[in-house]
Amino acid sequence: MFRLQHIGIPRDHDQSYHSFMWENFFKHIDINPANAHILDGNAPNLEVECQQYEEKIKEAGGIELFMGGIGPDGHIAFNEPGSSLVSRTRVKTLNQETITANARFFDNDMSKVPKQALTVGVGTVMDSREVMVLITGSHKAYALHMAIEEGVNHMWTVSAFQQHPRTIMLCDEDATLELKVKTVKYFKIQ
Repeated sequence: MFRLQHIGIPRDHDQSYHSFMWENFFKHIDINPANAHILDGNAPNLEVECQQYEEKIKEAGGIELFMGGIGPDGHIAFNEPGSSLVSRTRVKTLNQETITANARFFDNDMSKVPKQALTVGVGTVMDSREVMVLITGSHKAYALHMAIEEGVNHMWTVSAFQQHPRTIMLCDEDATLELKVKTVKYFKIQ
């Protein structure tokens, strides 16, 4: 299991991805803690942390299944609009939209919201054997439209998965509101 992390948030902080994953997932399944790899946003050298993370992924034989959601701007993980579609795990500065969206986890205090994160790159995810993207809500409907009905575009990083041979996008009805009727009918038949 590989996961991203905000920079500067201690791993035991209630809003860290480390705490979130242990509370909401790992403690409910039979996982060896040695197989849970979450980027350390407090590592002394963040570049080295990212390189070692990529090495751990390779040592594990790659990512079998990447599961993630998207933002309303079509970002996957913390690969904000404009990110390279061949990017690897790295430090990423978050855009204002993502910072604002994350404020709800920090008492709506913008000064507490991390401005950077460690993230797997789009290229890292593209190397996964399978990709599952979860998309819910009408506020993400345009992003879903851009992801599957328009061309691959680095301004909509989720669109890269059009080129992945084993991607599934799971959406609720609201997320499909911007899709063409023909597209919805096609996928409902599958």
